[in-house]
Amino acid sequence: MTSLTSFFIPVADQVKQPQHLLLSRLFWLRWAMVAGELVVLAGAHAWLHIALPLTALLGLIGVQALINGATWLRLRWVRPAEQPELFLQLLLDVTVLTALLYFSGGSTNPFVSFYLPALAAGAATLAWPYALLLALCALGAYSGLVYFYQPLHIHDHGQAMAYHLAGMWINFSISALLITWFVSRIAAAVRLRDGQLAQARERQLQSHRIVALGTQAAGAAHALNTPLSTMAVIAGELRREMADNPSLAPYDEELRIVEEQIAVCKAALENMRLDADAQIRNEDSAAITPWLTTLLEGWRLRHPAVLLVAEVHQPGWMASQLQDLSQILLTLLDNAAHAVRGLGHQGEIRIRLTPAESSEATSARMGKKMAVIEVSDNGQGIAPELLQRLGHGPVASSSGGSGIGLMLAFASATHLGGKLKLRSATGQGTVAQLRFPLC
Repeated sequence: MTSLTSFFIPVADQVKQPQHLLLSRLFWLRWAMVAGELVVLAGAHAWLHIALPLTALLGLIGVQALINGATWLRLRWVRPAEQPELFLQLLLDVTVLTALLYFSGGSTNPFVSFYLPALAAGAATLAWPYALLLALCALGAYSGLVYFYQPLHIHDHGQAMAYHLAGMWINFSISALLITWFVSRIAAAVRLRDGQLAQARERQLQSHRIVALGTQAAGAAHALNTPLSTMAVIAGELRREMADNPSLAPYDEELRIVEEQIAVCKAALENMRLDADAQIRNEDSAAITPWLTTLLEGWRLRHPAVLLVAEVHQPGWMASQLQDLSQILLTLLDNAAHAVRGLGHQGEIRIRLTPAESSEATSARMGKKMAVIEVSDNGQGIAPELLQRLGHGPVASSSGGSGIGLMLAFASATHLGGKLKLRSATGQGTVAQLRFPLC
């Protein structure tokens, strides 16, 4: 049962399937041609009073409608439309049009140029061998209509040339509109596909960079573990030596700072290991407010001199991939702390957790509810030329940073299904907005 139903998709989704875009364009082009043929037939019969074999002509237009009905059913089939199938569809259009022209004057019919929309569709959708074969078939049909056709019977022979010129004008207008519409839609689809491919290549290149940085980070963590252990042993021996030698008491504060920094480095390496374990077990989904409160408390211990104002109370909100969120927020908070470092007690950092705006929430992937974490500072801001480059690659700044942390933060936000934005004005501070999905 599953294998049978997998061949069909809902009607509402049929034109969304990439493999059916060309077929759907042909589907609507054929309906436009059917509508034009009916209008021309009605005008020739009712207004110009031209004697036409209405039964045969209407029957052929009905055949076109049946072909389009079959195409509509084909659009519900998931299997991609291949080149031979598209060629066959267009060849059927050429064949039916040839039969219509045979019963209505052949090559003398001013609407003989209705071959052009089908040929334009073939040139835009088919590989050149199929497009050339379709053009040869149309040329052969046109040539045959020069000799084999049923002539039109026009009662007012004095107006025959005027009718012919008017028909040529209508034919040119309809053909031009159909060709313009079809080719422009195909060109738009090609541009969209090229844009999507460019974005995919950019994401792949960024992923390669992130993997390379992750590999380097893992190697650095492994290389730092032994030196840190050695430094911890030496610091312990110095602490015992200081207890036995009172003359070393003035260095107690410096030794305490060294011990704290060693502890911070070892804690960071341990957190890296725990983060990797949590991602493997996929156990990083939790309520946002308690998790964010704990994260901020730990950050305050590292930056006790920085004033941090937090508004993160949103009970009931849940999020996953909290390890990635932690890395993004710690990067943003560290950058904000660096920005207000020279302001003393006037420096301030604010962090807020709010729901995303309705326009952002509705554009979220998979229909998930979105939230926003905003980190702002009242520092000196970021220069416009530097702001444009941050997050897209390593940069060298006057503060000594390299921009790698922000590059990783931008990539992690995209991986989460969210987005990171920076907004800054020189002398007015910086605002970072992280939009991410909730569970």
